[in-house]
Formats: sequence, structure tokens, C-alpha cells
Amino acid sequence: MRLLHTADWHIGKIVNEFSMLEDQEYFLDQMIKKLKTIELDALIMAGDLYDRSMPSKEAVSLANKVLTRLIQEVNVPVLVIAGNHDSSERVEYGADLLATNRLYIEGTVKEVTRKVTIKGVNFYLLPFADYAYTRELLQVETIKSLEDATRVQIETIKKEMDPEEINVLIAHGYVINLSNDNSETTDSERPLSIGTAEYVSVELFEDFDYVALGHLHKAQKVKYDRVRYSGSLLKYSKSEARHKKQLSLVTLEKDHVEIEPIYIKPKRDMRIVKGLFDEIMEQQSEDYLFFELLDENFVIDAMNQLKRRYPNAMGLEYVAKKEREENSSIKHQEQLEKLSIQDIFADFYTHYKEKNLTDERKDIIDNILHQMERGE
Repeated sequence: MRLLHTADWHIGKIVNEFSMLEDQEYFLDQMIKKLKTIELDALIMAGDLYDRSMPSKEAVSLANKVLTRLIQEVNVPVLVIAGNHDSSERVEYGADLLATNRLYIEGTVKEVTRKVTIKGVNFYLLPFADYAYTRELLQVETIKSLEDATRVQIETIKKEMDPEEINVLIAHGYVINLSNDNSETTDSERPLSIGTAEYVSVELFEDFDYVALGHLHKAQKVKYDRVRYSGSLLKYSKSEARHKKQLSLVTLEKDHVEIEPIYIKPKRDMRIVKGLFDEIMEQQSEDYLFFELLDENFVIDAMNQLKRRYPNAMGLEYVAKKEREENSSIKHQEQLEKLSIQDIFADFYTHYKEKNLTDERKDIIDNILHQMERGE
């Protein structure tokens, strides 16, 4: 079985007021052209088809066109689940009819997880849902987190699953290795829950031959080669600028997984450019750029000047000034640690009142501090 693992398309995404729709259409068109040249048995989209629960008509039109081309031109079955950015019910609209053309879309969690079998391989489609919704649906009061919900769902799947067959789980969430978590998150990923209730242990997935995950935007494995995030199609934040985006071509056999990355050059890259303003202004680019200026002083109208050379400039930061402020803050903290509380209060008073504490006021402060020490 050869399958393409993708996720986090985020069709309709807007980054720093720039619509990514044109870049997404270009990338997906290049992806389809590439897929026509390779042997493929199935394509997975593991959640966040759209970037918002109510996508624009342009985003819906692009999704419709791409999914139709995958079915008709690439002639490959496509399996899609809803992610935390999607509207589960909207994504699932027409799913039964679409399944007759091998487009399998699962938007809402069911009491029995949907299974699709392709060439003898079983795919279990587990869309994202809030754990409170899953608790109500399954009537299991012990579900208090996303991990609890996932555990109950997988236990139900395993009751019917044949361990002698190849079984693939498609899921969307924050899966971690509790004993050694080195998962890399980015700024463009929306939190799934509050606190640590969003985390799901990778140990829950040990009985599957492959787990195709969505949500984290960097391509990475979670403890095992067979439990993976494919990452997002494109870079969607400054924190992703140094990522090397890829599609994951998975060759899957019982007890054996091989991953081959497929790289597609985007219409525009997203990069961080660091340097002096005058030097940067000597060049130009159509890429999406975040500038980190090393200039000691502010440059008048810097962003507008940069946009004349870099029309897709997304952000500007004076890193030299920031580093000075951080170093100053550290030194100030070190100095504070050497001062007494009386001295710290005296400095605070002088800074805000612009005059020194009188001896009489110092005696009042000393008296208050002594009373506090004695617990009075």
C-alpha cells in the first residue's frame, strides 16, 4: 500500500492580512501534477481542510476543485477528516453521496468510528471533537479530557479490529510522547483545549500499523516512525519560516513502514531576513518576508520603504534594540537581587516621584517592614 499523508491545508488562510489562497491553489495544482507521475493507492487529508468554520466561497470553490481533480484526474481514493479549524457538520455535507465516488469525508464523531477498506487496508476515520461533545455522545462520564475521549474511541475500535490486517488511524490532535516530548509547535496552531487537557499520549496508538496525524504544522514523528504528522502544506507563520515543508509518501506493509518526503516548491517562500536596513534595501523579492533589523536606531517609515522593494513584507522587528532591552532587563534583575527591600522601594519612589525619600518617610517604611516580618 502506497499512500500520501497530508494535513492542515487551511484553505482560505490569511497571514498578516495576506490571503494565502493564490499560493494554496498554485501548490495544490503542482501537487496534483506530481501525483499523476507516481503510483498511489490512497490520499489522506488529516484535518483542517479549511482555516475557519465558515470558509469563504472562494475557499470552498478551491477545495471542491482540488478534491474533484484528485478523484477524476489522479484517480485515487481520498480520505478526509475534520480538524479543530473546520466546521464538522459543514465538512461532512454530502458525505454519503461523495463516498460512491471514493471521496470519504468524516466530519462528525460517531458512536462507531467509520472504517473504510481500500485494497485490504482498513482506514479508521477519527475527526476532531471537543471531549465534552464526545462524552455526551458516548454517554461515558469518565471522559474528562481529549486523551480520555481518544482512549474510549480507540478501545471501541479495537473490539472489532483484526490485528492480522493492516490498520491505519487518521486523527487530528496534539499527540505527544509523555516520557520524552520534543514535539514542535508553531504560532498558527489553535489550542485544542485549556491547560494540558489537549494532550494525547502516543501510547494509545500502539496497535495501529500507521497513524496519520494532523494539527502540528511541522512534519515529524511521535516516538515511532509509524505515528507521524505530515505538517501543513505551506508556511503559515513566522515560527514556520525555517520549516522544510513536505508531503509524506508512505509505503506500508504489515509491521513495516517507509517514509519518502515529497518536496514541492511554493509560489512564494516565507522567510526571515536579518540585517541592516540599507543593505536590505539593495535587494528585492516577491517572497513573504519577516524583517529583523540590526540597526541601532529606528528607521523613519521603514516598513513602507521596505514594501517598495518587498511587496509581500509581513513583519518588522528591531532585534538589536530588543536584545539590548533583554540584556538590560537581566542586568537590572541581577542588581535588584543585591539590594534590600528598603533600597528597592527607595528607587521605585525616586523613579515615579522624581524626588528622594526623606529620612522621615524611610523610618515609616522601615517600621512597616519590621511589622510585616513579625507578622503583625
